[in-house]
Amino acid sequence: MMKQQTAHLTLLPHHLLCIPHFTGHGYDAAFTANMTAVTELLRSHPETTVTLAPDCDDLCKVCPHNRNGRCDSQEKVTAFDHAVLADCGFSEAQTDTWASIAGTVRSRILLTEEFARICASCEWFALCRRIHAEKEFSK
Repeated sequence: MMKQQTAHLTLLPHHLLCIPHFTGHGYDAAFTANMTAVTELLRSHPETTVTLAPDCDDLCKVCPHNRNGRCDSQEKVTAFDHAVLADCGFSEAQTDTWASIAGTVRSRILLTEEFARICASCEWFALCRRIHAEKEFSK
């Protein structure tokens, strides 16, 4: 009998902040469908292996802002990514389970003032902040 292979994803560090707040909104239909599939996979299989990508990841591949493997807002993306790496003590190309990585992000950023500091300039911040507040309040 063949052993079932565990899923593996590559994610930009700042996407670790986006996934917990995702509720079906996105840049376009293709991006939203892909983001939905990725978040559902991670929620249902927290043992999924994740490698932190230095550039275009499994979410960026269908993003309308992807220009030949680079975001058309690359400077902002790079700043978000560096902040997540620094605050969480992660390194580029680090690999671990989603559960482990998400737990670190939650304790070091999402449950602290770092969430607003890092994400305030993101176009999705108001939505994420509202979702975040609703999740925390419902506990």
